[in-house]
Amino acid sequence: MSKIRYYSYTRTLCLMPERKTQKNNFGKMKKRIFKILSVIIGLVLILGFYSNSSSFIEKQDWKYAEGTHIGDWLAKNSFEINNGIIETNQGKAKIVFCYGKELIIENIETKEKGYYINKS
Repeated sequence: MSKIRYYSYTRTLCLMPERKTQKNNFGKMKKRIFKILSVIIGLVLILGFYSNSSSFIEKQDWKYAEGTHIGDWLAKNSFEINNGIIETNQGKAKIVFCYGKELIIENIETKEKGYYINKS
């Protein structure tokens, strides 16, 4: 089905197929969705990398939850992180992942996992 359009600069009537405008609108919508998804994915990646960084982990207070134990309360200045290894007075462990609210560590010798909850 064609749609009649009037173009004032030529003062003529033109028959323009409706399909082309629908395709153009669909293409524009796809581009807009792609841009929005790109921004969202970019923000998630940036936040994921930041929450796993040693500077973020060191600025938080962590409370022991379960598993391997390197201290009941890891206060902001009571531990050090070097090359993904967290060191306290009571031991060392490898940092597996940090979700922002939960820190997952792994005992270097026994490979047992431990969980700490963010209290900051």
